[in-house]
Amino acid sequence: MSSVAVLLTAVGVIGLLLFAHEVNASISLAGINAKAFAARAAQRYPPFVEAAYEFENREVHEGMHTFAALPRTPRPRPGAPAVPPAPGRTAPLNETAVIDGVVRHGIGPRARYEGSRFGYAIATLFGVRVPPPQPFLNGFISFSPDPALFQNVALIVIAAVLLGAIAVGLVAYFIGRFITQQAIQPLVDVTEALQRFAARDFRPQSITLARRSDFDVLAHAYNAASEQVSTAFAEREAAEAQMRQFVADAGHELRTPLTIVLGYIDLLRRRVSDADERSKFIFSSIASEGRRMRTLVDNLVLLAKLEGEDTRLFEPFDVGELIAEIVDVRRELAPSVQFEIETHTAATAIADRDEVYEALANIIDNAIKYAPGSSIRVESKLPHDGIVEIAIADEGPGIPPEDREAIFERFFRGASRGEVEGSGLGLAIAKRAIERAGGTLRLDTSLTRGTRFVIALRAERALARL
Repeated sequence: MSSVAVLLTAVGVIGLLLFAHEVNASISLAGINAKAFAARAAQRYPPFVEAAYEFENREVHEGMHTFAALPRTPRPRPGAPAVPPAPGRTAPLNETAVIDGVVRHGIGPRARYEGSRFGYAIATLFGVRVPPPQPFLNGFISFSPDPALFQNVALIVIAAVLLGAIAVGLVAYFIGRFITQQAIQPLVDVTEALQRFAARDFRPQSITLARRSDFDVLAHAYNAASEQVSTAFAEREAAEAQMRQFVADAGHELRTPLTIVLGYIDLLRRRVSDADERSKFIFSSIASEGRRMRTLVDNLVLLAKLEGEDTRLFEPFDVGELIAEIVDVRRELAPSVQFEIETHTAATAIADRDEVYEALANIIDNAIKYAPGSSIRVESKLPHDGIVEIAIADEGPGIPPEDREAIFERFFRGASRGEVEGSGLGLAIAKRAIERAGGTLRLDTSLTRGTRFVIALRAERALARL
């Protein structure tokens, strides 16, 4: 950029020097022509004004300023001694002057320097010589550079240098930017791809190699890593699908023998005499563990189903009716628990009703098990359009801070569970069921006591109740 500016400046300076050289040549030639014209005109004795007017219109040259004047005190003829002005008096005004072919009267000798000082300075700077006035008939004539033209030429050169530098700078900027973008495009593509990875978008998206820079090696490495990640995820999905299928198949296969075993155990327990307390305890323990195993199998089968491919058709259902149905069943199963229901909105949600039922039931069952003696509050409200929230809260001991991040993981049971039976799958099932419905399930961590879960579902129609 700087070298281009220097080159343009050099071209402008050279142009001004050549222009100044041409003006010097024109001034010298005009002086010679003026002597020859005055010699011929002296023989005819024409009036000074006519001779000056004729000469100036004939010897007009671009870049040259001509000034011919007839002083008020007549100049002596060639060869006669000049009479200087009296001491203490200023030079007299010219009686008549012809400036660049224009006749003017009553002006001083300084009029020959009228014009732009900047133009005169530029002309002098670039070597234009101003000769002294020379006799012309009974007056004198002088030649000097045209200051206005020099000023205009200098301004044009400066403007051309600046505009040229700006134009070259812009062209260099856009060319450099284009080349840089082409060179680092693989790096930009890799950065965007890694940002997608950070957002958990693991879909394979190969980066095209431009083969124009060293960054192509990075793009090639990313493409290879992306293929490995894609392959690993495909293998993982295949393994998970096989595991889900195995769990589902195993669960279905285990249900029948478990049901038969539990039936025989119940039959044997009935045949044991009341006096044989030890046998009754053994059969009761076996029946309890059998029921626990059946619950675990059912939960595993349900979780495998929820994590499988979603092929359901969602249908609208009334959220208030679903809450009332779940709570009514729990009131019969746990009559000692006090339930409080507050419905602030009449909402119709679009989801799988059975799966949402399973999620709400698991959360409420957890509240019954882990907060004994506490009232359970179920509340629905409309936080904003298109969303209905269902909150289930209890006043139990709550969930320790160190367990809150893992409560939705499969088979996780906190250290404070005590002797409460469970498989650690209830909240995992609830979260997966709500997510399949297009909603969210979260734990409210702002409470200092108790536990509060909040479910948010998309509502097809929702109306706040006053």
